[in-house]
Amino acid sequence: MSDVDCEKLSGFFKILGNATRLRILKELAKGEKCVGSVEDCVHASQANISQHLTILKRQGIVDCRKEKNMRCYYLKKPEFIKGILGLVEDEEHERGIK
Repeated sequence: MSDVDCEKLSGFFKILGNATRLRILKELAKGEKCVGSVEDCVHASQANISQHLTILKRQGIVDCRKEKNMRCYYLKKPEFIKGILGLVEDEEHERGIK
């Protein structure tokens, strides 16, 4: 793996190292959601959710489409993200973390 690849991978995992972003990804793994729906599920302010979604979008993890005056977000590579989330959940289960 080249140094550039290592830097990209490191940046990707840093993005996932935030609890709010992981909660957002878990919600988006269930399907496309508009910011208000994510806000309801994640229990954070709309401004906070929007900031995290912007970070995830810049990293290429999520994308969005406009629907009237709302933005609806979805995972760009849902199976990949679901796989990563599954690994985390498997580890939590194995270690007895809830």
